[in-house]
Amino acid sequence: MSFLKQLGLGTIMLGTIVFTSCSNSQTTDTPIAKNSTQSNSQKETINFENAFIVDVRTPGEFASGQFEGAVNIPVNEVEQNLSKFDGEEQIVVYCRSGARSGNAKKILERNGYTNIINAINLSHLNKLKKEQDGK
Repeated sequence: MSFLKQLGLGTIMLGTIVFTSCSNSQTTDTPIAKNSTQSNSQKETINFENAFIVDVRTPGEFASGQFEGAVNIPVNEVEQNLSKFDGEEQIVVYCRSGARSGNAKKILERNGYTNIINAINLSHLNKLKKEQDGK
């Protein structure tokens, strides 16, 4: 096989790998369940007036922009701060891609908390707010 054909084939293969590895199924607009016993086809409803909204990103990420009223508890500090979640009727967690908020949700569920919504990211949370406000 000529050098140019090998180079072209290598470029196509590399492009395919990069394209498929960069896709993130967690950032789709697929509705997410309120808790692990509900199907993914049920759309969550967030009580934005009373929900405890937690940004589980790093303090630096939080400082760069966050949902209005959200508190910052980085995912690696959730377990040490469980008392901050006590008495909350609804807990909403989000991060940049949905991975850390998914981990935070699992930590909270393991510790007996319920009605936790993984809002995935700031963009998705803002979209949910806009939809619920009817705008």
